[in-house]
Amino acid sequence: MGELFDLTGKTAVVTGAGRGIGEGIATLLAEAGANVVCAARSADQIEHTARLINNAPNQSRAITQRTDVSSKDDMDALAARAMEEFGRLDIWVNNAGGSLVSAPLAELDPGEWDNTLAVNLSSIFYSVQAAVPHMGEGSAMVNISSLAAVEPFPGSAHYSAAKAGVNMLTRTLSMELGPKTRVNSILPGFVPTETVKQALNMSDEDFGPLLEQLALPAGRLGTPRDIGALVLYLVSPASEWVTGQCIQASGKPSSGS
Repeated sequence: MGELFDLTGKTAVVTGAGRGIGEGIATLLAEAGANVVCAARSADQIEHTARLINNAPNQSRAITQRTDVSSKDDMDALAARAMEEFGRLDIWVNNAGGSLVSAPLAELDPGEWDNTLAVNLSSIFYSVQAAVPHMGEGSAMVNISSLAAVEPFPGSAHYSAAKAGVNMLTRTLSMELGPKTRVNSILPGFVPTETVKQALNMSDEDFGPLLEQLALPAGRLGTPRDIGALVLYLVSPASEWVTGQCIQASGKPSSGS
């Protein structure tokens, strides 16, 4: 059974790996045996994640690469660093993204629209052009989308549009890159990371009432490891027949997509 989730010897790139969901993904892939390239704009944060991996009792190694995912040059450099350090590229997780701005679309600053699409959507395009030439048979890409791609959230139309685009890119890429590379996306529900708390201006004390309001059948809010576990499945041999899927991980029945 263990071989279904064994990533020993494989190389994984995780963007936005410095905290929250990205940290959860990077550390769990390392636990499964992968060497990990931790990428983000903040050097301090990704160095923290890399230390967690390198100090753990396994053979996985982690390195860091400062990366602005909205820059094609940075994404090219990220793929090159993975190849230079580990000699192969098997897994690419596009996790970096988000928007801290909430405003009706009619009032949204055009610069914020452009920035949100660059970070959340154009970054997927850049990752494909940077990574795919180096990815071999049995490789996998996972894009972290959002429930905002399938549910309307007033004030977040720019973010929703970008993530809806991520889902369509995922489906199309699965056809363009298969059978060599599988491509799937994950739509997380409410995972109370620091970024989410900042974006929604929430504190830990708000989560109890929120959980009651959401009435999730799962009975709790999500964690970074919940999302990391689904990523692990989607990049491992266990999911060899799964591609082009946009999977909701939200503790509740799926919305329409």
